[in-house]
Amino acid sequence: MSRYLNPAVMIRDYRHYSMHIFGFIAFIFTFLLGLFALVKHLHTEHEELALYLPYGVLIFVLNLFYLKAIRLSREDYEERLKKEKEYSQSLLASQKRFLRYAVHETNTPLAVIMANIELYEIEHGKEPTLHNIEAATKNIFGIYDDLSYLTQQDKIEYPKQEIILYDFIQSRIAFFEIVAQQSHLCFIFKDETHKASIYLNETKLQRIIDNNITNAMKYTHDGNPIEIKLYFSGTSIVFEIASYSTMIDDTEHIFDAYCRENDEEDGLGLGLNLVKTICNQEHIEIQLSSTPTRTSFQYYFPKAIP
Repeated sequence: MSRYLNPAVMIRDYRHYSMHIFGFIAFIFTFLLGLFALVKHLHTEHEELALYLPYGVLIFVLNLFYLKAIRLSREDYEERLKKEKEYSQSLLASQKRFLRYAVHETNTPLAVIMANIELYEIEHGKEPTLHNIEAATKNIFGIYDDLSYLTQQDKIEYPKQEIILYDFIQSRIAFFEIVAQQSHLCFIFKDETHKASIYLNETKLQRIIDNNITNAMKYTHDGNPIEIKLYFSGTSIVFEIASYSTMIDDTEHIFDAYCRENDEEDGLGLGLNLVKTICNQEHIEIQLSSTPTRTSFQYYFPKAIP
């Protein structure tokens, strides 16, 4: 029901405006009485002013009543605001619980699908239909991993460990190879770091790498390569991923939650926001450059201290 057609809201608004109108009238009367008293003071004896004292007392009482009504109105508003806040917090907590349970229950069927695909391919070899199912399932896995991290990031400790960035990225490329093939894409991976290490939590690193790879696959034009490169820059190891895609117009807000440059593409608009959050936590610098034909993201990971 519309706010303006809700009887309870209409009554509350009527009371609210009535009190303010009453206060305005009381103020006008007080002002006029004071002005009248001032004029009389200038033209008559002081004793005659006592005749207006009852009117002054009446207006004073009316103003006190108005102030009391305003206080009660404020207390009523604060109480309603408190109840609405408690309801919103309860609703948000229920939503988080539902999302957490849904994510948890999704893990088992996804794992079963992947396990059975692998078993079938071991026994019968590669099969085009299953190839497509596997690619789609891996896309779902990416969404599952993002949601899983979002629902558990405040409840789970993510300890850091030494990771050889080259080996880790190589494993993630292998994971997404089938998905890339479905879109007629390929990866070009160059390493200039000689397998140098970084010090980071593996789950957080996977969210950064996976979201960038899936974004590159989503927006790269068919038949073009996705270029991934590792190189040194000062005391940092730079992970750069580039795609031949349309230009990102709003580079300042591309990392905002629910921001999507192209509404025709599927997605929740949360991936890069999650990446940005992790990078802020781990002091990883991000640089983005985009032209009408090529877009690249650079992530500056501090090198692991031996």
